[in-house]
Amino acid sequence: RAATEIASQLSRTGGLRLMTISGRGGAENIADLLFLRDIDLAIVSLDTLEKIRSENIFPKLDRRVAYVTKLFNEEVHVLASDKVSGLQDLAGRRIGVGPKNGTGDFSARTIFNSANIQFTAVYDDYATAILKLQNGELDAVVSVSGKPVRMYENLPRTGLRLLPVPLNLPKMPDYIPASIDASDYPNLIPPGKNISTVAVQNVLLAFNWKQDTKRYRKVSKFIDQFFPRAADLKKRPNHPKWQEFNLSARLDNWIRVKAATEAAEKLVVATNFARCSPGDLRTAFTQYLAEANIRVAGEISKSDAEQIFQDFKVWVSTATVNQ
Repeated sequence: RAATEIASQLSRTGGLRLMTISGRGGAENIADLLFLRDIDLAIVSLDTLEKIRSENIFPKLDRRVAYVTKLFNEEVHVLASDKVSGLQDLAGRRIGVGPKNGTGDFSARTIFNSANIQFTAVYDDYATAILKLQNGELDAVVSVSGKPVRMYENLPRTGLRLLPVPLNLPKMPDYIPASIDASDYPNLIPPGKNISTVAVQNVLLAFNWKQDTKRYRKVSKFIDQFFPRAADLKKRPNHPKWQEFNLSARLDNWIRVKAATEAAEKLVVATNFARCSPGDLRTAFTQYLAEANIRVAGEISKSDAEQIFQDFKVWVSTATVNQ
């Protein structure tokens, strides 16, 4: 859904056409980015990204991909029979985790291993897994998606529940505390109640192209269109998760696309200037002009300086700022 909403936004306001592909998530999304022709971008969870690097599934991954931006957190949903009270009850049970090496698979392994719980992973698409859960063929389903998730909103009021997921930080370094409440899934959670769970960050990745290549220029063109318009994604009817989105957020130990770093810095500058009073803006510009005159041959005339300042004020007032 995130990819679809980005594509829709840029098509309407930037005239840029993006073709979105429904991937299977996890390692397959990274494999598509690395090996499929004409795939420029991929959305992957941080937990998946770190596990693939640590397990060396794709050698030297941290040199072969670069991130464009963090997106938003997605919550872990553990859906089970209402007869199951907690994760410990699922020891030795059959759990649907989505596609093999997908985001749900990686997260299930991390969460259950951190609690020393053994389970049998079953690899189905999520629609099939939920049907199997309802029919008693599975004992739980683990998925990772930004709440509210459409496939859970219309589930029946009885027979199923969401389980709390504890955060074992030493064994789950890429997760953060989160919660899901009755307003998200009124059919699964009683009014006024909430479920503690964990969440993981989603990341928008690109191949780490050299800057003088055609493919890098394609990614750079996307960034130039996307970053100034990103704030519009926070408007309805887009997914409420966009309210968490911050283009300035950085990802430790991973390379960022140079065009993304530069675009994010421009937005920070625009934000700072947009918050200046007219008097502060004039003072800062005058000081800059004085320093610039020292460095360049010849003086800038007063009329030229005034025109530059007025043009600058127009740029500040029309710059799209992500906040």
